[in-house]
Amino acid sequence: MILQAKTTSSADRLACLRREIAAQGLDGLILTTADAFQNEEAPAHDRTLAWLTGFSGSLAHALVLPDRAIFLVDGRYRIQAARQVEAALWDFGHLHSEPLAQWLKGQRGKIGFDPMCWTVNQIEQMQTEARGVSLHAFADPFAAIWQDRPPPPCAPLRALPILDTGRSTEDKLRHLQRETIALQVDLWVETRPDNIAWMFNVRGADIAMNPLPLSFAVFPSYGPAQWFIDPAKLTIPLPENVQTHPRDHFLSWLQTHTKGQRAAFDPTFTPEAVRLCLTKAGALVIPSRGLITVEKSRKSKAELVGFRSAHLADAVALARFGHWLSMELPAREATNQPIDEAEAANMLEQFRKACPAYQEPSFTTIAASGENAALCHYAPPAQGSAPLLSSQIFLCDSGGQYDFGTTDITRTFAFGPVPRDIRPIATAVLQGFIALCAARFPEGTMPHQLDALARAPLWALGLDYDHGTGHSVGHNLLVHEHPHRIGKAANSFGLMAGHVLTIEPGYYEEGHWGIRIENQVEVVKTGPGFLGFDPMTMAPIDLSLFDLAALSRDERDWLDAYHARVCSNVAPELSDVVKDWLITATRPVSMS
Repeated sequence: MILQAKTTSSADRLACLRREIAAQGLDGLILTTADAFQNEEAPAHDRTLAWLTGFSGSLAHALVLPDRAIFLVDGRYRIQAARQVEAALWDFGHLHSEPLAQWLKGQRGKIGFDPMCWTVNQIEQMQTEARGVSLHAFADPFAAIWQDRPPPPCAPLRALPILDTGRSTEDKLRHLQRETIALQVDLWVETRPDNIAWMFNVRGADIAMNPLPLSFAVFPSYGPAQWFIDPAKLTIPLPENVQTHPRDHFLSWLQTHTKGQRAAFDPTFTPEAVRLCLTKAGALVIPSRGLITVEKSRKSKAELVGFRSAHLADAVALARFGHWLSMELPAREATNQPIDEAEAANMLEQFRKACPAYQEPSFTTIAASGENAALCHYAPPAQGSAPLLSSQIFLCDSGGQYDFGTTDITRTFAFGPVPRDIRPIATAVLQGFIALCAARFPEGTMPHQLDALARAPLWALGLDYDHGTGHSVGHNLLVHEHPHRIGKAANSFGLMAGHVLTIEPGYYEEGHWGIRIENQVEVVKTGPGFLGFDPMTMAPIDLSLFDLAALSRDERDWLDAYHARVCSNVAPELSDVVKDWLITATRPVSMS
């Protein structure tokens, strides 16, 4: 049975999928929002779980059984999933505290999975934790039922000059070959498009807000690199030591070229289909840390300069946005024609577009007023979004892709008196933010070892937030880059000078309000063997939210030093009226 996406209900689609599962001789199917590249934002062609359920978030897992369906998200998307996914069809659970493996325990019969969308580690973990489950590969379960499925993207490549990258493709290939030889393997299999784009110093436009081409690659220890990419994208010259193939030849190439080879890959991101293919071909499979992921995370001097330029351009846009809000919001509210969330997000986008080097947002802007600010990944609807009012808190999480870097910033605004019960909680968020921003720590410290610094002031109030505290950021690549994550979960990738991350603690009161403060930072040396964070983000923090008297002298000094730096860097780029707004917004704490 074939369904038209626009003319069928979620119930119809789920019923049709169940029939397809049964036709394959399976008793169930596990699903994920991920595509073959483990993209956080998959292209429309691969947003199968969104088509099935209506869920628009970037991370979810699901289990479809003959008489039951389970939908799992993390804390960021709990409220959103309840709004978008039909409760009459699906039972809900928490992706981390109630993972798929728990739901699979005791399941008899054959459970299908798409081996291109589930990674080697994910399948291994499920088989270990859900002992006895029988998992069976089922390639592209939606191929037969999603008739008006969008075609795969095919945007052209663009080359990055070495002035922006700091390293040539040849240099990166030589380094990777040294790494594979040291690892005593014959080849490295890479399935992360951002890693491949970084290696070849190219960018693309296959996914909105993620400037990369979708492709696979194999990097032999000796000989030319093998790049699997749609030939229609190859509109620029390539290095001589790179051979290209159509993307859909990737698995067949592995089957015919890897017999007896020691093949290494990162099991965290590599599809299970690759492992199955290599094993069938007679290759010796060598799981390893992501060689390119780790190397890419330590930015070159040119990349770091580019980041700073991007953040200065972003700071100008954010200052204009802050000034616009300060003038427009009270005037519009007084005439009963308030700004709404979508208008605010669009205006911020217009301010960014004034920079010639601006490309597009780095993610969908979260412009959230009042109770919507409690939704960590809320996106305002184009029509009918909530108004911005002086009686409500406004949270804005946004970012930009620029020719020379990527930005990610969150600021929370109060346009009127802040309720007494909110102020101490908001202050705790600020104190945690400052504590982590000001931290000094030994080289090689693991990101998770720093997480408690940001959470401790909230913990003292018996409160917490259900998301990570920070993440790596790519250079005109993914805004959520690997491998570093500051959070509760262990992250074994030690911090070194040249890494770029975010620091973003928050708090969310469901149905009422939310706050998050986020800066992008560079990891820098602070002395022999020690590191710290140097801010890249240059935007004022709205001090009207906080109980400034509760801050320590060191916390006030940090705020004053940060705001003085923002003002000195950004004010010369602004017109007089916006400059005056910035000077006021960055005044010392003692004057607030």
